[in-house]
Amino acid sequence: MILAVVAVSILMLAAVFYLPQIQSAVGAFFGALRPILTGMVVAYLLTPIAKRLEAWLFKGFSKSKRLAAKAEKLSRGLAVVGSLLFLLLLVAGFFAMLLPQLFTSLMNLADSIPGYFRDAETTLLKWLEDDPQLRTFVETQLTKVYQGLTGMLNPETLNKVWDMLSGLTSSVLSVVSVFVDFLLGLVASVYILWSRPKFLAQAKKLVAALCRPALADRLFDVARRAHKTFSGYIVGTLTDALIVGIITYVASLLLGFPYAPIIATVVGCTNIIPILGPFLGAAPSAIIILLVDPWKCLYFIIFIIILQQVDGNIIAPRIISGNTGLSGFWVLTAITVAGSLFGLAGLVICVPVTAVAYSLISEWVSRRLGKKGMPTDTATYAALKEMAELPSAEHEESL
Repeated sequence: MILAVVAVSILMLAAVFYLPQIQSAVGAFFGALRPILTGMVVAYLLTPIAKRLEAWLFKGFSKSKRLAAKAEKLSRGLAVVGSLLFLLLLVAGFFAMLLPQLFTSLMNLADSIPGYFRDAETTLLKWLEDDPQLRTFVETQLTKVYQGLTGMLNPETLNKVWDMLSGLTSSVLSVVSVFVDFLLGLVASVYILWSRPKFLAQAKKLVAALCRPALADRLFDVARRAHKTFSGYIVGTLTDALIVGIITYVASLLLGFPYAPIIATVVGCTNIIPILGPFLGAAPSAIIILLVDPWKCLYFIIFIIILQQVDGNIIAPRIISGNTGLSGFWVLTAITVAGSLFGLAGLVICVPVTAVAYSLISEWVSRRLGKKGMPTDTATYAALKEMAELPSAEHEESL
């Protein structure tokens, strides 16, 4: 035991001293695995579609005498191809519909910024008519800002920026690398979708070989619980984000908000992030509307507040399968820690991960209390001062 404690202490001390090198090595390792991880995520999201399509095709092929012998392989192969085609068509259709409108809106916004600035300047100077000295100072500063803004938006500056970006070989290589990783991830997802029954059987076989039966059953139960939580939360959240984006787009057209495609896209995409998402999406959208019409900006803020209340209390609970069982504090803690450690990916998956961990810890605590003959209801411990107050409590000094 002493040797084990010393060894662990030395390893922890070495980890502290060589933390940057360890982080670099871990980052390089996961960077090399990025295409595989991408393929696993894509395959996991497409598995429900592939399974339903495979079952439907298998039922049809089994009725044919000529295809009955190859029904399993044929239905699985067509299901994999069909699910990937569905994903590609969905993404292509989304961008084909959205990109032209986004481009037009962005160009109109860039052309309109000087006019918005002059209108804001005129309104501000009217408010300062009673103080000529302050008015002169503000007018001078606004003129400098306007000149700088105009200089940034003129064609010569944009051409220089384009030339500079064109010369950034590393940025181009980075974009190409991301694109290549995505293509390799799609290829990996094909293999994973095709071999998912075999991979699942191999994983169970490995667990059965390494663990005693009770522990193996426990791991199987945790895996099933995690899968149920993850699949329900991720698919439900994506569906909820799509619905919120569509509602925002339709409401923006009806209420006359400018740049509806941009606003709907931003609000819908950021809605994937729990708690902070609505604010992250509403802030830039409100600033864009404020440049056009301050009153419409106020209406937009009111609309977003109402939409998020309706989404949080009506739409999302009905779409997301199952309740995470987490309070707002634990959700906020999860997204804060996960966002700092893992970035955007951590913000998206932190809630289901924390929900699974919370459920397992809660179950372990209840099981320990049950073995001691203590009540498992949390409300029982609210006003507890001494252990003797617990009904049927066994006074044990150790856990």
